[in-house]
Amino acid sequence: MEPRPFTEKQIGLLKIFADQAVIAIENVRLFNELKESLKQQTATSDILGVIASSPTDIQPVLDTVAKNAARLCEAADAQINRLEGDGLRRVASYGSMPTPYNIGEVAPINRDHVGGRAIIDRQTIHIHDITAEFDTEFPQGKELQERSGVRTILATPLLREGDPMV
Repeated sequence: MEPRPFTEKQIGLLKIFADQAVIAIENVRLFNELKESLKQQTATSDILGVIASSPTDIQPVLDTVAKNAARLCEAADAQINRLEGDGLRRVASYGSMPTPYNIGEVAPINRDHVGGRAIIDRQTIHIHDITAEFDTEFPQGKELQERSGVRTILATPLLREGDPMV
């Protein structure tokens, strides 16, 4: 066979296929966005339901927030820590990950662990592999990582008008 240019009909068919592929890709993107939005709305509904049924008890609300945070992030564990003085007190936990301190104890806030740094910097911090940052960034994370096996950490501070919540 000799090489020859495509016909106008073949070029037109290729353009139609390309247009259909773009539509299919966009539909998948929109469907995935819709699924994610539904997950978030379901989590919000769960939390609002607990708030409505326990208006004077914060603990069920915090437990539900931790559970839904883990679910939305596709994580096995989630913890909520509350700023108390110069430290953090764990007030809710979902999953079985051990923590460097027990419920009721107050942990110091500093830049040597991810949660402390998130509060100090007032921003979300996502560490893909904490083991790669023990020596340079997060030396306090080593002991916890060795006990838990966790390598990826996401921490976000609870802020009100830009200030960490007490």
